[in-house]
Amino acid sequence: MAAFMLARASAQKSGQTLFYVQAVDQALTLIQRAAAEEFYEELLKIPSISTTKRLPAVVLWHYGMRMKFTTTLQQPFAVQDVECTVVGFEPDDKDYDAKAALDAQHCQGEHVCHFLPKAIYVKIDDCDCHFLPPAPCPVHRLTGHDASCLNCTSAVQPGIFAVRPLTRVFKYFYDPENKTKYVNVQRKQFPLMPALATPLYAMQGTTADPGMLAYWFFPQRCSPTVKWLIVYVMLSRPRSLATLTSIGLTDKVRAIIEQGPPEDLVATFHKLFDEKIKETKSLAAQAAKRYGLLPGLIE
Repeated sequence: MAAFMLARASAQKSGQTLFYVQAVDQALTLIQRAAAEEFYEELLKIPSISTTKRLPAVVLWHYGMRMKFTTTLQQPFAVQDVECTVVGFEPDDKDYDAKAALDAQHCQGEHVCHFLPKAIYVKIDDCDCHFLPPAPCPVHRLTGHDASCLNCTSAVQPGIFAVRPLTRVFKYFYDPENKTKYVNVQRKQFPLMPALATPLYAMQGTTADPGMLAYWFFPQRCSPTVKWLIVYVMLSRPRSLATLTSIGLTDKVRAIIEQGPPEDLVATFHKLFDEKIKETKSLAAQAAKRYGLLPGLIE
């Protein structure tokens, strides 16, 4: 949801056509024909890209849109979470509608690509490496690339990277009552998402400035300890609650907050840090005595 809203707002602000494409999913295990449509719709509703091997269900983009890689494509430049800017894309040869929309890209509308494009071209931030071969300049567009022409050899800007669809296989547990039942799913999709759409794990240790829009969603089969940690990270990223906007905040989340940290988490904390706390206080007391400080200053 965050990716969709951010992409739509960005396209409207820039006056560009918003293109989007659905992932191509294929069950590698036999699925009953009657339940196939519902099954594939459920695959598109999986919100966590960690579950789907870092490939989102839907990728949305427009010219000039700020994006980031969801997985590593080429080290050390095109790696996970590195930001980039969309500079173009190449539709599939059979996607005539996408080609027409590409020619009229300033219509400020939305267009779905019925086939996965061949590539989405992005410019990686702070990167001077040349990833693509030289292309013909406008003068030699009809005759082809001329190696003696400086404009031809520099036609491809540094940092331009062709992102092509990836194919990965993940496990989808389709029976909540039986955690051993799963289907192997093969997904083909572009490893891109809006730069500001950030999964929770990436927010650890950071401060959300100037604020944060939080979608309160808990993965299935999530333990109480993990749920509490999710709530803790979510609430501790913005500088104040005034800069936090919540979507899907229910009484269940309030119950998690009010129950306090789980006992197993507290026990683990004491096991890891109690001895260290005692040693630190002892060293602080010795230092206070050595430098003539008041004992109360070490507390």
